[in-house]
Amino acid sequence: MTTAEIREKYLQFFQSKGHLRLPSFSVIPQDDPSLLFINAGMTPLKPYFLGKTPIFHTPEGEKISYRVTTCQKCVRTGDIENVGRTNRHQTVFEMLGNFSFGDYFKKEAILWAWEFLTDKRWLGLEPERIYVTIYEEDDEAFEYWTQDVGLPPERLHRFGADENFWPADAPSKGPNGPCGPCSEIYYDRGPEFGADTWADYYQTRESNRFVEIWNLVFPQYDRKDGGILEPLPKPNIDTGMGLARVAMVLQGVTDFYETDEFKPIIAKVVELSGVSYEGPSSLAHRVISEHARAVSFILSDGATFSNTGRGYVVRRLLRRAVRYGYLLGLREPFMHRLAAVVAEVMGGVYPELRENLESVQKQIRLEEERFFETLEQGVERLDALLSGLEPGDTLSGEEAFRLYDTYGFPLDLTLEIADERGIKVDTEGFQKALEEAQELARQRAAFDKDVFKRPNEALLAIARDSGGTVFVGYERTEETAQVKLLLAGNQSLDEAPAGTEVQVVLDRTPFYAEGGGQIGDFGVLEWAGGWAKVSTTQKNPDGIYLHLAKVEEGTLKAGTTVRALVDPHRRDTEKNHTATHLLHAALRAILGTHVRQAGSYVGPDRLRFDFTHPEPVSPRELARIELLVNRWIQGDFPVSYTYKPLEEAKKEGAMALFGEKYADVVRVVAVEGTADNVAAGTAISKELCGGCHVRRTGEIGMFVIRFEEAVSSGVRRIEALTGTGAVQYVRENLDVLQALSRELGVNPEGLPERLGKLQNEIKAREKEIERLRRELARAQLGGGTASALKEAGGYQYLAVRLEGLEVGALRSAADELLDKHKADLVAVGSGQNLVIKLSKEAQAKGLDAGAVMKRLTEAAGGRGGGKGALAQGGGFDLERAFAALEGALLSR
Repeated sequence: MTTAEIREKYLQFFQSKGHLRLPSFSVIPQDDPSLLFINAGMTPLKPYFLGKTPIFHTPEGEKISYRVTTCQKCVRTGDIENVGRTNRHQTVFEMLGNFSFGDYFKKEAILWAWEFLTDKRWLGLEPERIYVTIYEEDDEAFEYWTQDVGLPPERLHRFGADENFWPADAPSKGPNGPCGPCSEIYYDRGPEFGADTWADYYQTRESNRFVEIWNLVFPQYDRKDGGILEPLPKPNIDTGMGLARVAMVLQGVTDFYETDEFKPIIAKVVELSGVSYEGPSSLAHRVISEHARAVSFILSDGATFSNTGRGYVVRRLLRRAVRYGYLLGLREPFMHRLAAVVAEVMGGVYPELRENLESVQKQIRLEEERFFETLEQGVERLDALLSGLEPGDTLSGEEAFRLYDTYGFPLDLTLEIADERGIKVDTEGFQKALEEAQELARQRAAFDKDVFKRPNEALLAIARDSGGTVFVGYERTEETAQVKLLLAGNQSLDEAPAGTEVQVVLDRTPFYAEGGGQIGDFGVLEWAGGWAKVSTTQKNPDGIYLHLAKVEEGTLKAGTTVRALVDPHRRDTEKNHTATHLLHAALRAILGTHVRQAGSYVGPDRLRFDFTHPEPVSPRELARIELLVNRWIQGDFPVSYTYKPLEEAKKEGAMALFGEKYADVVRVVAVEGTADNVAAGTAISKELCGGCHVRRTGEIGMFVIRFEEAVSSGVRRIEALTGTGAVQYVRENLDVLQALSRELGVNPEGLPERLGKLQNEIKAREKEIERLRRELARAQLGGGTASALKEAGGYQYLAVRLEGLEVGALRSAADELLDKHKADLVAVGSGQNLVIKLSKEAQAKGLDAGAVMKRLTEAAGGRGGGKGALAQGGGFDLERAFAALEGALLSR
C-alpha cells in the first residue's frame, strides 16, 4: 500500500465516522508565538481543546463540526543530529489525527482505531500482531481494549505517567490545564526485525521490532495546583499516527527511508553524486533526502533563511545537508534540484510545494552558493586541526570559533565531523569567543565598516594621547571644538575640499553617537570660510566620536577650530526618547511586569518600541496605555540622571536596555514623581540609559500610538508619535473623519450607525443577486436534463453545464437536481467552477465526493477536492472534467 493510499484511507475512514476533513495547516504557527513550528497534529487545534467553540462547519454549512480529521505536516528540530542515524527521527513528518472537541470519547476512539487497523477494507493489519500500552490507573481503557476489542491482556502493558500520560508526568509535575492518559498502539514486525519479545519491552521500552504506530490521547482532566485532577465537563480526543511509520510497516521495509515517498529523493541523490545507496550505512543519502523534504516544506510555507528563529533552523538543516553532499563529492549547489523532486512526489497533497517551487529553489540556490564558497576551505582547515589530535582529545573552542568566524563553518558541523573521529569540542570556549566577538561587533559598528576591520594608527594615537572624545551633548547642543583627524575610509587626510565626504574627529562634541536605540545626531560644522553637513554620528570602541560629514563650502583642515551645532530636531528626539521610558513603564503597569524591552528606535520623527509579550495588545489595553503616558506627561514630572555603580543601580530596580553592555558605573535616567499605578515615593520610570532626554515630562506635549504589531515569536512592537508630530497626526485623522462625515451626510458621531446601514444594504443586495442567480439556474434547468442521466460503476449520475452562475447558485442547483432525479451523484458546472453533490445512499455505499473531485481536477486542472464538493480556479476545463467523470466512477 502506498503512502498516499494510507493517507487517503485514514481520512476517508474518519469522514465515514462523521469527522470533518481539513487540509493541513501551515508548519508556521499563525496564532502561537510560543512556537517556531507546528510540532504535532493537534497544535493548530489547541484553542478548541481549551474550550473555544470550533469554527469548522460541515460541508453544507448547516452546523458546527466537533469532530475533525487531518493529515498535518509537522516540524520537530530537537534531535537534528540524530536524523539519518536512527530509524525514528525526522524533522518534517506527516501526522494523521482524529480529534473530538467534547463529542465522542475513549470507547469510540479505541474501537475505531482497532477497526481502521484490522478491517480488510482499510489497513487490514493482522490483529494478533497488535500490542497496546495504557496508563497504569486507566481501568476504563483496559476494559475497552480487553472486553470490547478482545485484546488478550498479555498483549497489553500498563505504564506510569512518565510513559502513558499527556503531558508526561502531568499529575505530579504539571503543567496545570487539560491533560489525560494515553494509549499507545504497537505493531510486531516479526523476528526478522529483532529477537526481543513484548515482555522484554516492558523492561527496555526500546525495540526495533515492536513499532509504535498510533497514540490515542484522552484529555479528560483539568490539572490544578497540588496535582489535583478535576474531570473536564467535556473530555476530548487527540490522536496521532505517524504516516511514515505506518507506511514502513505496511510496505515491509526496514525504515522510512525505504518507503515510496523517500525512494525518489534518494534516487536523485544517487544520480547527482554517482554514489549508490547502501541502506542505513549510507548516512549522507539519508540526511540529504530528509533535510531536502524539511527545507522544501518550511520554505514553501513562507519561512526564509536567517540567523535567528525558524530562519536559523532551516539554514542549519540546509547546511547540514550540503556538508553531507560535500562528503559524497558534490562540489556545487544541488539541494535546489532535490526541492523539485519533493514537489513532484508530494505536491499533489501539498500544492504549495509546487506553487512556490520557483521561489523556494531560488532561495535554496543562493544559500547554497554562499555556503559552498567557504565550506571547502573550512573542511580543509578542520581536517588539518583534527589530524593533529587523537580520539578522546578536545578541539579548543577558540579554534572552533575561528572556523565559524573565518569560514562560516557552523558549530554543529564541527561537532559532527569531530565526533566521527572520536574528538570532543570545547563548546563553552566557543560560546565565550562568540560572545566576545558579538560585543566587539556592537562596539565597532559605524557608517564605514572598513574603519574597524583593521586598526587605524591615527585613531589609536588619539586614543593613547587623549582618550575618547569629550561629549558635552547632555548639557548643550552647540560647542567650539578642534578637528583632531579627518578620515576618508581608512586613509587620514590633511584637508577635505568642498564635495568631500569625510569622517571628522573632534576633541569634544555635542553630537550624540548612535546607541541605545537613539539615532546618531546630525547638524553642521562651521569654520571661517566654510561649513560641512553632518549626516550622522557614531563611536568606536575607544570612545572616539566620528561625524560623517560632507564639506559643502570651503576646505576643512586638520587642526581647524569649528563650531559644532546639533540640528534643532534633536529636541524632538529627546521627547521621543523620554516617551519610550514612559511607554515601557506604562506597558509594565497595564500588561504586567513580564514586559521587557526587546529593541527600540528613537529619532526625531517617531519612536518604535519592541517588548516581550505573548499575545496582541487589545485596543482597550492600548487606549489605557496611551492615556497613562499622557497623564504622566501632563503631570510635568522632572526627569533626572545620576551616575551610580552598576550593582547599586540594579538593586534599586533600574531597567536595562535590550542588547546593551554596561560599564561598572552607569547613568540612571529617572522620571520622578507619583501618578496612577505608581506607589507614593516611587519613580515612575528608572532605566540605565546613555541617551538624551527632556528635562520635564511636560516638554513631550502629547503622545499618540500609531499601531501595535507582532515582530517575532513573543515580541510585539508599538510605534508612536510625540509633540508636534502627534498633533499633526491627530489633525490629519480628524480631517479624514470630517471628510467622510460630509461625504455620508452625518456628524462624525453618526458614522458608525451610517456605515452599519450601508453594510446591511450591501448584504441585502448581495442576497438579492444570489436569489436572481438561483432563479437563472432554475430557468436553465427547465429543459431536458433528465435525459442526461447516465450510469457508471453502479451509480446513476447527472452532469449539467449552466451559464453565468457563481458557486452558491451552483450548490442550490445541484441540490434541486439531486432531489428531483434521485441520482447518486450530480455535477453542476459554470465557467471554471464545478460542484459535486452525493445522495445519502451513495455516501453509505462508500462514494466520496472528495475522491471523485480529485480525479476530475487531475484531469481538468484547477484546484479542489480537499473538502470534497468544490473545484475552481484558472486553468480548470469543465468539459474535460465532465469527460473524466465516468472513469472516476468506474474506478471506485
